[in-house]
Amino acid sequence: MLLVAHRTPRSRAACEVLAAAGARVFEADIQVDDQHRIVVSHYLPMGDWLQRDNWRVRWHTSAAHDPTLDDVVALVPSGCRVSLDIKERTDEGRRRLIDALIAGFSDRSRFVVCGGREPDLERLRAAGFRTWRSAGRPAQLRELLAQGPLHDDAVSVRHSLLTPDVVARLHQQVATVVAWTVNDLRRARRVREFGVDGITTDRPAVLRMLASAGT
Repeated sequence: MLLVAHRTPRSRAACEVLAAAGARVFEADIQVDDQHRIVVSHYLPMGDWLQRDNWRVRWHTSAAHDPTLDDVVALVPSGCRVSLDIKERTDEGRRRLIDALIAGFSDRSRFVVCGGREPDLERLRAAGFRTWRSAGRPAQLRELLAQGPLHDDAVSVRHSLLTPDVVARLHQQVATVVAWTVNDLRRARRVREFGVDGITTDRPAVLRMLASAGT
């Protein structure tokens, strides 16, 4: 089973702990800043002055301290891949981010880019990146299931949207189905029984359990 560490830690030691637990892919949420640098951040604008990451809120000026993608990739153990999750919400922001990815990473073999918009992923595939299609809301999943075979390497779907039937239908469109983000051991076992090929988690205990299961 493909095991994905959600939100790559900010230290090499923490990354090595996750790799030892079984993680083979490390996820990074990426955006582009005003200097056209690719930065790793899950924070999104909330008005002009604040940014929000789920229940956490910060001033927009704190974005100056977000690590660059280069900094984060340097922490990931060799032999592990990096999943780049597009967090830009506007067409212009995604265009600038994709431009920066294409210009900044000539060796693309280590990366897979995850997003919900096929035109963005098509452009990335044309540039040599592997892609995963994401779906986090019921409407996105319905739209995904209505399509034919996908050109992506995988789909990455919120675990609460998955059932055995949904996983089987997705496997008719793409080889690999990844569930995110599963932090409960019982839920991890359940979605594994659904037939998923990969699980994204924050928890080393979930990684170890899945790795020891030998699937």
